[in-house]
Amino acid sequence: MEKFVDDDERYLDWIEKNPSGFVVNSLRNPLTGYLMLHHADCWTISTPTRSNWTIHQYIKFCAPDKTELENWAQNEVRRDLKYCGICNK
Repeated sequence: MEKFVDDDERYLDWIEKNPSGFVVNSLRNPLTGYLMLHHADCWTISTPTRSNWTIHQYIKFCAPDKTELENWAQNEVRRDLKYCGICNK
């Protein structure tokens, strides 16, 4: 699992190299409970024409396997992931 904070360039590079991976979009403090799971190719978290993906309010946790992110959320943050209604249909 990789964590991206204040590094949109590296985050978008990860997305490009891992299009079948998964991304948790989180507020800066994951303990707040906002943990949204997306497919890496979901347009809501991966459009290169936008910016501020990992700057300001949000950070990203990325992994090739969603199980790793689900386990992290349960074991480390003690929260359930929510699933994006756009890419997780």
